[in-house]
Amino acid sequence: MMYGLGIKISKFVFLGIMPLLLISSSGNKMDLILNQAINENLIPAYIDFEMDLAETENVVKSKKLRLLFSDEENHGTIELVVSAKNGNTDFSEGDFIVQKIDGFLNGFEGVFGYFTHKDFGEKPFFANSGFVKISRLDNNHIQGQMDITLVNDYGRTIRISDTFRNF
Repeated sequence: MMYGLGIKISKFVFLGIMPLLLISSSGNKMDLILNQAINENLIPAYIDFEMDLAETENVVKSKKLRLLFSDEENHGTIELVVSAKNGNTDFSEGDFIVQKIDGFLNGFEGVFGYFTHKDFGEKPFFANSGFVKISRLDNNHIQGQMDITLVNDYGRTIRISDTFRNF
């Protein structure tokens, strides 16, 4: 009688509690590939950039540098917007920090960005932390480096850390 009760309790513990432990350990951190620094072929080869000035009555209120990395073959895109409220900010050299943005991009200062790629699903990844360093910028050329952690709506993260240049 006691032996049968011990088996029933063991079954209950094993079959009743074990699934709860397995379910609670599953989550966003299980996908190790997406949580490691991934650099191979994620920064697309084609780089385009443009500078925008927001002016009122001949006074520069803000500057924006837009970087667009694109790859038609893999449907990969990284777009970064570096913004400064001070019109005197020189983008040709400097470190710019990723800022979290809760609303519209008007009036923000820092780096905002997103990443899409066919191998990572339909949901875009948005810049969560990191920096962009510009070491050279003129009318036709740009050079720098980035180390950015991006997060999608599911909580998955990607870290892109590499140098870039278009010459």
